Amino acid sequence: RVSVATFKMDINKFAKVIGVSTEKATRKIAFELYSDIVQATPVDTGRAKANWNIGFGQINNRVTKNTRFQLINLPKGSGKRAIYITNHLPYINKLENGSSIQSPAGMVAISMINVQARLSSVIR
Repeated sequence: RVSVATFKMDINKFAKVIGVSTEKATRKIAFELYSDIVQATPVDTGRAKANWNIGFGQINNRVTKNTRFQLINLPKGSGKRAIYITNHLPYINKLENGSSIQSPAGMVAISMINVQARLSSVIR
């Protein structure tokens, strides 16, 4: 698993290497992580995928019956606050912990590892 402290440190290094502000790098990385998590989410009805939310400075507790996923754009300035990627469906932990044949490694943990690897390759 990727620790939060290591992940934050790499964002700062990543921003310096690519020559952008930490805020802009944070937004880009959060969007990539969000996109990876959504893509890794198994689909039966589509509800799990449609319930990934992003909150800026606070957790987004929204739960929808919708089964159509719509990608969220991160607004300018959102990287200056904590960015929360959440899913409040009652069965999301089971999916994360391998209950689906489609995503036995889960969605969040594997996505964090993949994004961390991409960051590290840029930093090197």
